[in-house]
Amino acid sequence: MPQFGDDIFLGGNNSQTYMGTGVQSATALISATISSTTLTVVASLSGDPLVVGQYITGSSVTANSYITANLGQNSSGQNTYTLSQSSTVSSATTMYAAGNALLGDPSPMSLGVGPLGRVYVWDTIPQTLQAANIAASQTPAAAGNLTLTAGTSAISVTRSNGSTAIQLDVPRAVSITTGTAAASTLAGVAITGTGGQISFTSQTGLVSGQYLTISGTLGGTGSITGYSNPTTYQLSAVTSTTATLLTTAGAAVVTTAGTPTGLTYTLGVAPVTATVSGYDYYGQAMTQTITTSSAVSTTVTGTKAFYQITQVAVSAATGTTLTVGTSDVLGLPVRAIDAGYLVSVGWNNTLARDAGTFVAAVTATATSALGDVRGTYTPSSATNGSKRLVMAIAVPAIAVGPNATRTGALGVTQA
Repeated sequence: MPQFGDDIFLGGNNSQTYMGTGVQSATALISATISSTTLTVVASLSGDPLVVGQYITGSSVTANSYITANLGQNSSGQNTYTLSQSSTVSSATTMYAAGNALLGDPSPMSLGVGPLGRVYVWDTIPQTLQAANIAASQTPAAAGNLTLTAGTSAISVTRSNGSTAIQLDVPRAVSITTGTAAASTLAGVAITGTGGQISFTSQTGLVSGQYLTISGTLGGTGSITGYSNPTTYQLSAVTSTTATLLTTAGAAVVTTAGTPTGLTYTLGVAPVTATVSGYDYYGQAMTQTITTSSAVSTTVTGTKAFYQITQVAVSAATGTTLTVGTSDVLGLPVRAIDAGYLVSVGWNNTLARDAGTFVAAVTATATSALGDVRGTYTPSSATNGSKRLVMAIAVPAIAVGPNATRTGALGVTQA
């Protein structure tokens, strides 16, 4: 991974800088109860303080439960936290907390004028992106977790808390690709009611929420209020031979019964919310929500750079296959809030500065819907496992030296 270049420091001969990227395991033994997703600590038995990102394990605790928020003290003076999974542990039980990486602020430097800054040399050769190396093709029949399987350029690792994760070659954004629909079109369509009800030739595999694009010149009998060529609708109350049309915003559609002619009914995909959970390169827990495409054979790419992925949960059935893989959106190793901090960007052994795409670090409170806390870079051409990216990143004093902070170096706390 990347390394630092020379210091710019006007201090003594033995002056040192320290960025504070050391990873330390945070563990604790507690006595606690859980009601739904609220963890209440009755007593701290030993170890470190609890922090966001730690996994909680113990009898009757749902697997993959980790702390997502510190709720403060309740009326009894007990510390409470929000967990990622729901459990019921009504009596105080011994639980184990582990897995979060504590990244402290850097140690003080020797006396001197500086540091004026440092240059971080990021030198990496990303592998070719893979569309399905996190989750192979599968069709969700309902809300739930996809099955994760490490494919090309990814490995399956066991984390310190015993959980399994898919680890990528370098931190990069996750992509989700929709497959083809159960069928390309509906046949024998008739309008059967005044509220968007339709019937059609028997077709299995359809799901509520799936999109249907109607195109052509409406003839015959029956009508769809507001129809223009083409219009996309959403299917609801789906059976193998009937459904109800809604707008893509979920509003009712007014119709009159009849048998239209001159129309083509093209099936799309039911877009769902996919919640990706995992860790960044420094071991910090992170999540991102990605809305899948309503079009077949279409890829949607996230904005956060994951290093390890532990879960991909979808909100509903899709009516088509989904695959989850990597993208060419690469995560920066240090925070860059402005393109000016990218001193040089070399790609594929070319002397000229690469004309890739830089996205600055998010500086607001991180959420699952926002971008990366350190920023991302997409090279100007596709990765292939041989093209080298050499980027010199100017690291300001807020990221190094006696007044540096973890936020200055690594960005706001992940969410």
